[in-house]
Formats: sequence, C-alpha cells, structure tokens
Amino acid sequence: MTDAAAAVQDERIKEATLVQKLMRRPELGALAGLVIVTVFFLFTADSSMFTLAGIMNFMSPAAQLGILAVGAALLMIGGEFDLSLGSMIAFTGLFFGAAVVTWGLPLPVAIIITLIFAAAAGAVNGQIVIRTGLPSFIVTLAFLFILRVPGWPPTT
Repeated sequence: MTDAAAAVQDERIKEATLVQKLMRRPELGALAGLVIVTVFFLFTADSSMFTLAGIMNFMSPAAQLGILAVGAALLMIGGEFDLSLGSMIAFTGLFFGAAVVTWGLPLPVAIIITLIFAAAAGAVNGQIVIRTGLPSFIVTLAFLFILRVPGWPPTT
C-alpha cells in the first residue's frame, strides 16, 4: 500500500470542510467585523455617510491611525512594546506648533525639525532599552510620563 493510500484511509486525519477552513483564517474575523459595522450604519446613519465626502471624513483619521499601527505592529513582531506612542504624538504636535508659532520657522523646516526630534526621542528610548537591558515596556512607560505636558488637560 502506498503512502497516499494509507493517508486517505487513516482515521486520525479528519477532513475539514470549506467553511471550517475559512473560519480558521484570522483575517476573516476583521472582514466580518467590517461587514457587521457597515450593515449597522447602513440602517442607522444618515445617508450622507456613504457619499464620497462622508467616506473621506472617517477614512482620513483611520489612515493616520493605520500608519501608527504599522510601526507598533513591527515593534510587537520584534517582541518589544511602545507605551509612549500616544504621548509622543501629542508632544511632537506641540513641538511642531512651537516651531511654527513661537520660533517663526517656515512649515517645511518645522516639519523636518519635528521629524528629527521624534527620531531622536525614539533613538533615546531604543538606546536605553539596548544599553541597560530594561524591558521596553518599562522604558517607554517612563517616557509616556516624561512627555506628558504638566497641567494638561486643564481641570477647571
């Protein structure tokens, strides 16, 4: 008896149906969530939500979050974690605003300086993790608190 014939007759090998094979795919969970949310808003939201302007309205912030998620996902794939991402976004926004308004820099220069500042802060995070051997979770948690602006948001 050949190996192929033995594999077909082996009762330990269970054949999976097409539905079972599809249900094992993790990306179909995200697709199912998208379909459910879309159907929900088709019935409950204003009809202008699915016009070109409405789609652009919710896809612009989604694209920005997607870019940030790619970086966070690459860190997670590498076994590291960055808790300071949200504080870093806010602080670099403040840095950019200060560069444009307070220092009077032109926009292209302010953008370049802000990107250099963000890269330098990330390099400091990385160097601390590499040189001290501390977990990235702890180092970026510390940077989360360091980058927070004291007294913001106002409590009044």
